[in-house]
Amino acid sequence: MKKKFYYFLLMLFLSITAFAQHGVKGIITDAKTGEPLVGVNVVVKGSTSTGTISDMKGSFSLSVSGNSVLVFSYIGYLSQEVPVKNRAALTISLSEDVEALDEVVVVGYGTMKKRDLTGSLSSVKSEDMQAIAVPNPILGLQGRVPGVVITNNTGSPSGDFTIRVRGTNSIRGGNDPLYIVDGMPVNVSSINSQDIESLEVLKDASATAIYGSRGANGVILITTKSGKSGTAVTYDGSYGVQSLRKKMKMLDASEWAAFANEMLLNDTGKTYFTDSQVAAFGKGYDWQDAVFDNAPIQNHNVSISSGNEKTKILISGSIMLRDGIIKNSGYDKYNLRGNINHDINDKFHVDLIMSYARTATQMPAEMSGGNRGATILGAALYAPPSVTPYNADGSYNDIMLSYPFMSNALRNPMVLINETSNKTKANLNDSNIALTYKPIKGLSLKSSVGIETLDYRSDYYRTSKYLWAKNGASVSSSTQTTIVNENIANYDVTINHDHSLNVMGGFTYQQYVGRTMGINATGFISDIPETDQIGSAESFGTPSTGYTKWVLMSYLGRLNYSYKGKYLATFSVRSDGSSRYSEGNKWGYFPSAALAWRISDESFMKNIKQISNLKLRLGYGETGSTAIDPYSTLNMLSLGKQAIGSGLGTYYAASTTLPSALKWETTAQWNIGIDLSMFNSRLRVTADYYNKTTRDLLNSVSMPASTGYSTTIENIGKMGNKGFEFLVDGDILRTKDLRWTGSFNIAFNKNTVKKLYGGKDIYGSTVGLSFIEDFVNLIREGEPLGVFYTYKENGYDANGIITYVDKNGDGKLTNDDKFITGDPNPDFTYGLQSSLSWKGIDFSLFFQGSQGNDIYNVTECQDLDYNYPLNFRREVYSNHWSANNTAEQNAAAKYPKITRSQNLKHSDRYVEDGSYLRLRDVSLGYNLPVSKWGVKNWLKGVKIYVSAQNMLTITGYSGLDPEVSSWGGGVNMGLDYMTYPNVKTVTVGAKIQF
Repeated sequence: MKKKFYYFLLMLFLSITAFAQHGVKGIITDAKTGEPLVGVNVVVKGSTSTGTISDMKGSFSLSVSGNSVLVFSYIGYLSQEVPVKNRAALTISLSEDVEALDEVVVVGYGTMKKRDLTGSLSSVKSEDMQAIAVPNPILGLQGRVPGVVITNNTGSPSGDFTIRVRGTNSIRGGNDPLYIVDGMPVNVSSINSQDIESLEVLKDASATAIYGSRGANGVILITTKSGKSGTAVTYDGSYGVQSLRKKMKMLDASEWAAFANEMLLNDTGKTYFTDSQVAAFGKGYDWQDAVFDNAPIQNHNVSISSGNEKTKILISGSIMLRDGIIKNSGYDKYNLRGNINHDINDKFHVDLIMSYARTATQMPAEMSGGNRGATILGAALYAPPSVTPYNADGSYNDIMLSYPFMSNALRNPMVLINETSNKTKANLNDSNIALTYKPIKGLSLKSSVGIETLDYRSDYYRTSKYLWAKNGASVSSSTQTTIVNENIANYDVTINHDHSLNVMGGFTYQQYVGRTMGINATGFISDIPETDQIGSAESFGTPSTGYTKWVLMSYLGRLNYSYKGKYLATFSVRSDGSSRYSEGNKWGYFPSAALAWRISDESFMKNIKQISNLKLRLGYGETGSTAIDPYSTLNMLSLGKQAIGSGLGTYYAASTTLPSALKWETTAQWNIGIDLSMFNSRLRVTADYYNKTTRDLLNSVSMPASTGYSTTIENIGKMGNKGFEFLVDGDILRTKDLRWTGSFNIAFNKNTVKKLYGGKDIYGSTVGLSFIEDFVNLIREGEPLGVFYTYKENGYDANGIITYVDKNGDGKLTNDDKFITGDPNPDFTYGLQSSLSWKGIDFSLFFQGSQGNDIYNVTECQDLDYNYPLNFRREVYSNHWSANNTAEQNAAAKYPKITRSQNLKHSDRYVEDGSYLRLRDVSLGYNLPVSKWGVKNWLKGVKIYVSAQNMLTITGYSGLDPEVSSWGGGVNMGLDYMTYPNVKTVTVGAKIQF
């Protein structure tokens, strides 16, 4: 009995000893250097409330039970679990996490450790790409990568945008980067943001030269997610509401009537409305409210991952349904993707990737541009507020007939919205199978075949209720097939532990075939079939078909060398042969070389403990661009129809473009960069300076009429871009419960046209309005591409008429009197991100901006079109020249006299500063504590979130939105011509993991 009693007392004592709280303290150091580590997380395993961090001396102290296990974790180091075992003092040494420091990134035709890179490459985290719901995943890059400028040309639901990597290189050729998805060049619109595992942007020529003739504009490499061992199911869904970001301040009905009276009085000596009529109009009808509406957007994404040691499978599907803020417009996108990775045995591995994307775009016809209210957006701004869209019987009001002085171009926007449709449906299929064979250690042979098919059909229909023409239809369709075969060999070897070599070589083949077809007709008995019974029309236009084919063959090789991880070198060469060029010029050759020195590994740096990594990079390379359409170097015949008797005859005639022997456009680029990591990689800095020149620019050149040709294509000159990029990011604050990370990037680029054919200027396209017909953009030696070239205003004359500077004093206004009045290219672009997480809550802000870019506000031209008293912005009425003003008031008046006698020209009046700072995204999320619910066997995580996009924009631009380029990013960049406006969005969503 006594033994049992003593045994009980002993067990009680041991239990009390084990669970009693006592103090434990210690020192935490770097296992390699012995230096103390500051800010190490120390927590009790299995507890969410007991923990601390190490101080400036690496010391910590904590009150725990004697049998506790402490977990030590620190960024860049391997975590360590240490049992206390009733000890009062501990000495902890943490080792570097070599795998984390040697992050593997995707490069051309392979992968590399990030620390071994010699070229300029930027990586974007998959969670950043998924932060904002966008129709194209590339829009998620906006503001996140220095040197990559993305501009929303319009705010249309389908997401029309322009992307430039380190500036514009070509006049005639495309300037978009090459997109490589899972190793294959494909249409990036087939990808859903949720499917992206990693994204890398190759920027300098030493990194892009391996892509040769397709690498001049940068390369974006996307790797999609693959299956993992075990089984996991994830759902991510959101619902949001979009709204107009800014509403223009237009005249109300009474103000408009008074304005119309003044205009008519100035021109005819009579008014139209009585004072009582003006007062009775009141506020009138708001056409912007009629056209714009709040619009929903919803996203649903599901992925299923499963696998074992040999086979891994991932299947994902997504739906985006995005209505437009302009009624009867929208964009739907459906994605389905499957990735299968299988180890056949120790030597053979196969990858199969299949994806399908279907898009459906709906847009009323006659949406943007136009003048005097001829389009939906034009009428939304300029239709008189004294009239409404419907008559008393519910029929449409032909508002151009409302008053005898109305413009005959003015349309009722509700007719355009409701009685026209322009629908496009596209199907995009990508299939890629790759077989990898590893016969010996270090050697990998990979052969892949990819097929991409794109077919789309566009259907336009105008109903019988359309007021200004018969009902009509047109149908166009296209099929495009691209086949890519790549055969790549990689060999890795290490010699005497110090010398590391990677040798890559290969052969690729790419073929594209496209076919088009179109037909149009007018006069249908019924609107019900729309375009499905086009044969029932009264009359038909001439059907059209087209065919295009091109082939690209390539040989490529690359050598990477590393000595002790300190001295790095990369050499590559690619040879491309294109069917677009004539004999003797079909092949282009694109070499590159880059060196890097990891200074931080030198012995003289060992005592500088604050620096974790310091690397200097220097590279040079040449890349190219085909820049011409297929058959441009051939004598082509054009098809035509000619009236013969009572019918039409077919003829072929020589093209008006004279073919010539052309050289490849080639871009040569130097790059010097530095990579710096400090304080155990908590602070990371990357800086690059580049200078690139594109030679043998291709463009059209006018021919003398005596030759029988109007134009030819020639290699006309050179264009350069040089700039500086800077990125800093880091862990600002890291404690047991709180983590704050931030990043900032900024990029400067200066574009210069260095040489043109005969030194002659190249004019941009005519910006045609019924009262102004002239070009606005210019290409000139010594100037940036696409500068604005207009007249300069010189105040008003005694009658309130605009006068212009006569530069050469000859008494006439010609092109010789124009000035360079603006530059659409930004001086610099930047982005700023801040992310906070506290326990289960996370909060982030993302700002993006552009500085120094000008916008030519073509929409503003309408505010001086006084030929008809349409509606105008309110400030036109409140701040214009008038005979009733004082001389001082008229001298300061922003707008001239309201009269049809104005002498209007494209001038510096319409050039505005387009700089802006935008809160691109703000989000708040909460991870529910599912681990405490007892459901962890089947429910792994639930996150709910709310986010908002474009809620704040700081800008001095007077238009609907400063982020605009109505005619894209070519020569005619920087124009705003009544374009579908950008939206602001509020979204709520949830992510559930099973």
